[in-house]
Amino acid sequence: MVSASRAVPPLGEWPLIGRAIELEAFERALSRPTCAAVVLYGEAGVGKSRLADTFLASADEMGHPTARVLASAAAATMPLGAMAPVLPADVDASSAPGALFESARRAMATLGTSRPVILVDDAHNLDVSSAVLLTQLIAAGVVMVVATIRDGEPLPDAVAGWWRTPDAVRIDVGDLNKTATREVLETSLAGPVGADAVLSFHEASDGNPLVLRELVHLALADGQLRPDTGTWRLVGALGHSRRLHDLLGARLAALTDDARSILNQLALCAPLGIAELIDDVSRADVVALERAGLVRQVVDGLRHQLVLAHPLYGEVLRANMAATDRQAILLAVAESTASLGARRREDPRRVATWLLDGGGDPDPVFLRQAAHVARNANDFGGVARLAGSLRRQDPSVGAAVLLGEALYELGDFEEAEAVLAEPAANGTSSLHLAQRATTRAKNLQWGLCDWQGALQVVIDARVEAGPEVAAELTTAEASVMLFSGRPQLALDLLDGISSPIPAVAVQVAIDRSTALALVGRPNEAIAVAEAGLIDHLGLPQPVGLAHPGTHVVNQAFGLIEAGRLGEAEELSRAGYDVAVADRIPVAQIWFAIMLGKIELLRGRIADSRSWYREGASTARLHRFRGPLRLAVAGEAVAEATLGHDVAAATAVEELDSLPPFGFLAADQAIGRAWAVSAGGGPAQARAILLDEAERAAAASNRASAAWLWHDAARLGATGISAHLRNLEAASDSLLISVRALHVAALESGDPSALVEASKQLEGLGLDLAAAEAAGSAADAFRRGGDQRSGAREAGRSQAIAARCPGAVTPGLATIEAVVPLSKREREIAALAGQGASSREIAGRLYLSVRTVDNHLQRVYAKLGVTGRDQLASVLGST
Repeated sequence: MVSASRAVPPLGEWPLIGRAIELEAFERALSRPTCAAVVLYGEAGVGKSRLADTFLASADEMGHPTARVLASAAAATMPLGAMAPVLPADVDASSAPGALFESARRAMATLGTSRPVILVDDAHNLDVSSAVLLTQLIAAGVVMVVATIRDGEPLPDAVAGWWRTPDAVRIDVGDLNKTATREVLETSLAGPVGADAVLSFHEASDGNPLVLRELVHLALADGQLRPDTGTWRLVGALGHSRRLHDLLGARLAALTDDARSILNQLALCAPLGIAELIDDVSRADVVALERAGLVRQVVDGLRHQLVLAHPLYGEVLRANMAATDRQAILLAVAESTASLGARRREDPRRVATWLLDGGGDPDPVFLRQAAHVARNANDFGGVARLAGSLRRQDPSVGAAVLLGEALYELGDFEEAEAVLAEPAANGTSSLHLAQRATTRAKNLQWGLCDWQGALQVVIDARVEAGPEVAAELTTAEASVMLFSGRPQLALDLLDGISSPIPAVAVQVAIDRSTALALVGRPNEAIAVAEAGLIDHLGLPQPVGLAHPGTHVVNQAFGLIEAGRLGEAEELSRAGYDVAVADRIPVAQIWFAIMLGKIELLRGRIADSRSWYREGASTARLHRFRGPLRLAVAGEAVAEATLGHDVAAATAVEELDSLPPFGFLAADQAIGRAWAVSAGGGPAQARAILLDEAERAAAASNRASAAWLWHDAARLGATGISAHLRNLEAASDSLLISVRALHVAALESGDPSALVEASKQLEGLGLDLAAAEAAGSAADAFRRGGDQRSGAREAGRSQAIAARCPGAVTPGLATIEAVVPLSKREREIAALAGQGASSREIAGRLYLSVRTVDNHLQRVYAKLGVTGRDQLASVLGST
């Protein structure tokens, strides 16, 4: 129910989306002089009336007179009750048919010279007299009718014949697909909606626009649907409003006892086979419910199972069910399924859950089996429920690992630590001790951002568990080293592991592929991730391992670092969709971050910002503060590159509020540097990048070091090309090679080298850097007196930059002057154009005020301006 005390944020007008095909069909029909009727057919709430209103408005715009006929249950009790609004007041329903027709024809003629279009909403409610009269008018070509008819309703014979003639068009109006649902939500809420929220709304509404609107309104009123830095997120499970209860309850009110028994069982336990149903229900009852549109069959292999026709039927049925009835049904269906052998893969989880919900007491062996089934299905909410119950009966380390891992995946990191930190009982196997240590270390590092604590857990476990699990614990130590920013140390540990255990090999692949990409060997990383995914999918019970999608994230990461952005994007988009569908938030966060980085490198900055925001919003929702740092840092780069210095600074403030996180710490510094640069501190920005690049290179994190040094050069740093050459020599990354080429060309000032760098950057899809390199080449040509080549490269720069809408970087600044500015002159001019005083500029660039003023005088002379107030208009950016 909606709380009366909570104000409901207003929704915009519910948009008409996903109906382009229907609109085109109507326009074609209207253009045909012989078209007699357009009939919209569909279930309640699919938007027939809204679509018909749009049709009528379209007809009016095309010059057709329009009118509405009000069909309703009340009007159906009176002859010509529906037609009353369009007929003369003196028309008598008892008149001869010919006279009635003639009166109606004359009335239609008064509406205009073109053929009138009459809207008949809910035509199934027409009284017989109105239906016959409209049919006569249609047949005579006097009017064209647009009618809406609800699926399953009995029709007057005359109406039933409207779409059976060659001169009529029937349009079946269906539910919205997921893409249309997203468009409707984002248009109505005037902002992006998280992919997981879109999925929840789509599944709960089944794409029915009326139900969707009610769910959104209720979620807003209850505070479940709320904005998070520009993205709407859904917190908790969707409820149902009284209006939906009434809408759906009306269809359930007249059910027989047997029919209601079937529906109640499905509301609690679907999907169910007919043999699993209790209360001796008959197949005839099931068939009747199918024909009534309340139940449908789904096919799972050779099995035919029953589910409710709409998810919200279950909400209504469960809301009206007494607690004792609910428990009795759950226990009885559990017994029925168990008596049939519970042979299906999902049966242990289903039966155990029904028993718990019904107040039963499942056997610990059965609970453990059920928890593993739930784990294999990535149902961590189910694992937490089942493993929690198991642990109360069997407080073993194995049960603790199941529960602790589930709590980690659900974002309850403190509770996971409490469960996993409890002392193990004597006699616990070495394998279980190792599983506990690796799971606890992961929770400490990724959930609580405590890599030192994670490392200590692994060290302690070596003593407690013994040498039998040395490979497992060495892998765990390597993981801690890797994700605390030490990829080469991690590789050294991983290279020494030799284990016949498949799960160990899979974990090694996860860590090794990431480490290889970071140290500059992305092509090896891709191959390791591809093989690791195949091995992972073959594991029967991967307790303690990340989702198999982690290998796909690693492939995408490797592809990015190899300079294969197109492949990386395709893989990341597919992986993101799977992560949303499987409800794996960690994978969803990482794919969003990968897509943000891809679009950032390409120069599609607004798209990059959207992906980073999506990743950050999901990380906040699920409390993953480590990945949140990466997403927020990416957002800072995007905002700064768009010229939004305040928004970039705000992102950095959030970054500073989060606990330190070692993984890709160097990349996090890039966000800070670009925010500082956008705020008018290029020298400080360069210092941040150069310092962090040195640290990254010292840790053999060549991928990050190359990015840092390249961005430093883009912001004006010099003397670093040798560093990039060293990275290139130790790497198989084409991305590092092209970055090294660009930096060397910038330092040499050779225009031909800059042209070559621009072309190679463009070839990899790094359009923003390519545009900057072409602009630098143009300046170099002009400085050498080659105005023609300078103009050519300036044109190339502008053409490439046009593919980077909104981007504002120092390297994109173009000076429309015959004599180009030096780097220092351009830097000072840019700050002066932003309104900074000479003293402020001197402080930011570590210069004297006199030096700043001297540079400004040269700038004025070159640009033909008289003061700093004219600089902003002269210093353009593509």
